[in-house]
Amino acid sequence: MVICIKNLRVSGILGVYEEERRTERDIVINARLEYSAQDAIRTDSLEDALDYKVIRDRIQKVVAETKFKLLETLADRIVKELTTDARILKLEMEIDKPKALRLTDSVSAIINWERHT
Repeated sequence: MVICIKNLRVSGILGVYEEERRTERDIVINARLEYSAQDAIRTDSLEDALDYKVIRDRIQKVVAETKFKLLETLADRIVKELTTDARILKLEMEIDKPKALRLTDSVSAIINWERHT
């Protein structure tokens, strides 16, 4: 089963340049988390499922508590936080930095992660 969180808008410090370090900016995150949902399907219980509210809150917490310069570093830190949940088998995440570059809507980084057993 794949759970998708689309266009999560969070606010934080992210950037290399001095003007980017002074104020929080919008950061848009899309995540696809794959897990075995058999227990959740069988029990129809949130305790056996990936709780997407918890995932959202964990992403928000990482962004709020860090002030990374690079998209790549932020993406890696969020993946490390989320994959402490051993049920997550694969994760793909894209982090967009809107208006990061003149003449563009955004710049983004995509990270793919897979649990090796």
